[in-house]
Amino acid sequence: MIAFIQSLTDDVQWALDHLHASDGPVERRNLLRTTVSAAEGMSWVYRMHVLSIAREFDVATPLMEMAFAEASFSVSQTGEILEQPRHVSLPAMIRLTTKVAKSCCKEIDVDFGCAEWENLKRAIAARNRITHPKSNGDLLLSDVEIEAAKTGFFWFFDTSIGVMEQTVKAFGRHVALAKEIIGDLVAGDPDTLALYERAHRELDD
Repeated sequence: MIAFIQSLTDDVQWALDHLHASDGPVERRNLLRTTVSAAEGMSWVYRMHVLSIAREFDVATPLMEMAFAEASFSVSQTGEILEQPRHVSLPAMIRLTTKVAKSCCKEIDVDFGCAEWENLKRAIAARNRITHPKSNGDLLLSDVEIEAAKTGFFWFFDTSIGVMEQTVKAFGRHVALAKEIIGDLVAGDPDTLALYERAHRELDD
């Protein structure tokens, strides 16, 4: 994962260096494509990490798994299971991933009302425009769009890293609590033993 993230940031730095050396239309388009592509790659790391944490906290559901996989399923008349790809936009996937992360760690608080989030969405829209241009004007990028690409990407990079750090800490507390419960059980703590026996009775019922 670290090597992948390093490759993403190296690409962004390369594009920034080239834009600094020559601020032309080609260099601007290259920077925009690179930063949005890097954000997409970071989003993949973000969602896979959060999904793994959600599984550990036992909050992952089949519906959530399908959403993260960007797929749904149907069954044919011959009984075959057919996977149907479902595109989820980058902003929607980031919001979903953050919402799932918050279900595992209540302390997480991401401000989706900030200017940087709007800048990321503006950069994505501009990338889509230059990817499917209909005129020469569609290929031109303004100073505002270039600045949006920079600030939007770095905000998302910092935010996703911060959220992942918080979920790791939450999982650490989760494991520590489990170890404490097991320790009390081994030590013969009456309250813990009673809880353990009650849980087993409920399972038997």
